[in-house]
Amino acid sequence: MTSPTSEVEDTAADASVEVEAAPEPTRRLFLHIGLPKSGSTFLQSLLGENRGLLREHGFTYPYVRQEGMFHAALEMAGNPTQWGVDRDRVEGTFDHLVRRGRRLGGDVVLSHEIFSAANGTQAKAILDRVPDYEVHLVITVRNLAQTLTAQWQERVKNGHDQSFASFADDILAGVPDEMDDDMVGFWRGQNLLWVIKRWKRFLPPDRIHLVVTPPGGTGPDVLWRRFCSAIGIPSDLVDVASTPRHNESLGVAQIAVMRHVLAGLEEIGEAEDNRLEQPWYSVVAKRWFAQTVLSAARSGKPQAPAAVGDRLVDVTRHWIEVVERVGYPVHGDLAELFPGDAAPDARHPDDVAVEDMYAGLPRVLARMLLHVRDLRVAVRDREVELGELTRERDELAARVAELSGTVEELQAQRRRWPLPPRRA
Repeated sequence: MTSPTSEVEDTAADASVEVEAAPEPTRRLFLHIGLPKSGSTFLQSLLGENRGLLREHGFTYPYVRQEGMFHAALEMAGNPTQWGVDRDRVEGTFDHLVRRGRRLGGDVVLSHEIFSAANGTQAKAILDRVPDYEVHLVITVRNLAQTLTAQWQERVKNGHDQSFASFADDILAGVPDEMDDDMVGFWRGQNLLWVIKRWKRFLPPDRIHLVVTPPGGTGPDVLWRRFCSAIGIPSDLVDVASTPRHNESLGVAQIAVMRHVLAGLEEIGEAEDNRLEQPWYSVVAKRWFAQTVLSAARSGKPQAPAAVGDRLVDVTRHWIEVVERVGYPVHGDLAELFPGDAAPDARHPDDVAVEDMYAGLPRVLARMLLHVRDLRVAVRDREVELGELTRERDELAARVAELSGTVEELQAQRRRWPLPPRRA
């Protein structure tokens, strides 16, 4: 039996022991790096438009300015001048995003597909800037045949008048047998194993998450649910159906129209030495004409011919074998990465009838006319304001001249009639 004295002594001894505070839970940073054309823009729109809701549940998608994520990715892993952006404009953006994430608290989510182009040195530089976070990499990956058609469309929007047949031949000629650090172009950003290779030196396999982008025709909520499962966001937090979608993709007819417009710009450039250079090409031709005006017209999405898909089966199979062997966390069905069969009535992306191109053009041209009207009205209003400001300036200048004359006259009078000396 324990004596009362020993009980007191034991209690005192216990009280003298310093109880260590529970360690703060490690904050996580989820870096979503694409791959390009794997649904990244859709996910970014959901994250951006629901920032407040996400913060209430412990997730911060930091916002510093329009295109902040884009500029941060350009700063750390891209070439700003290639995108018509001054290097000074992007400098410090990544650190700014991270600082804001720290201030707001919770787990931080950063997202842009340009991060997928980071080489090993750039990946380490990114991780070195966030040593206080447990970093998780999130890679969305898509069926290569669909990715190839999407990349071709993006290439056309970026000003390259190239047929799908020519583009596909270039890509298929460079299908990698092994991971090659010298790869450029399509395979630099789309060779899943090479992208993983650049990051796995710094992150364990359980922190490299693969999210399979579902095939076309699947509801948009599927990709969102898979993305949420990788990060830990409650998948029902956001009403995907009611969130506006920023769909800037072009159908086959609109891609054909865009290629003809590019050919026209080239002809004018050669004949009249009047070229649409950066940054105006990105502002006017890509963002306004292609992504805002032309994308409003609708036609079927381009589909890769079966022969193209067949060439991509082996590389897809190799990806899946490596992913399963290493045991990277997968969200979705890896089998969906295999190229599917093209629809029986699907045309070759280069085979577009003139009437199909014309079908959406009247509405596109009508919108352009309305926009020109709005621009002319805005110019007229600015001219009226300028006229009023010019009149005010002239009136002020006349008043200043008048006052200057008065001052000069007063000064002359003072010289003629000096003040008497002051008495001591």
